[in-house]
Amino acid sequence: MIITVASYKGGVGKTTTAIHLAAYFQRLAPTLLIDGDIIRASTKWSRRSNGKGFPFKVVDESQTAKYAREYINGHIIIDTEANPSNTDFRQVAEGCDLLVIPAVPETTATDGLTYTLEKLYEIGNDRYRVLLTKVPPKPRTDGAQLRAMLVQNDIPVFTAEIPNLVAFDKASAEGVPVYAVDDIRAKRAWEAYESAGKEIAHG
Repeated sequence: MIITVASYKGGVGKTTTAIHLAAYFQRLAPTLLIDGDIIRASTKWSRRSNGKGFPFKVVDESQTAKYAREYINGHIIIDTEANPSNTDFRQVAEGCDLLVIPAVPETTATDGLTYTLEKLYEIGNDRYRVLLTKVPPKPRTDGAQLRAMLVQNDIPVFTAEIPNLVAFDKASAEGVPVYAVDDIRAKRAWEAYESAGKEIAHG
């Protein structure tokens, strides 16, 4: 399975999503994470591990041809750059089994989501699903409001959603997936991505 994580808006948890979906799918079959982000965020995250490393392989997009053939029977997760050209966006959207679109429930990020969805409509792509990320805790209702808006407009959206937790920042700083950090909320953080992974794997 080839899963691409993309959005025209930066800062929505795209790299975090790519890394944790790769961590989930690695538990099912060998998984390759291709880092297509211009700042190589996934690669830099993996290099901060101090020897712990990721349970899956990370390569930059220039090495795709070299390594992709080794994962024919496994999974490939692609972390794309923010604000891609229309041509690049069409290519990544059409070249995968599922396009995962992270979306933060706040106004400027929702504007970016709307633009992304418009581009998908223009190219006639329906192999995508929106993943709510950095969802603030109750009593704030930002996440529920965005979900209701997406459902009302028949936009496919994950049942799972990713909470806004410091554990993810710690994971990035330590260069590991969130389940490997010493944080009281790390289990909850990992279970959120695990739930999203299960939705992809089983449906």
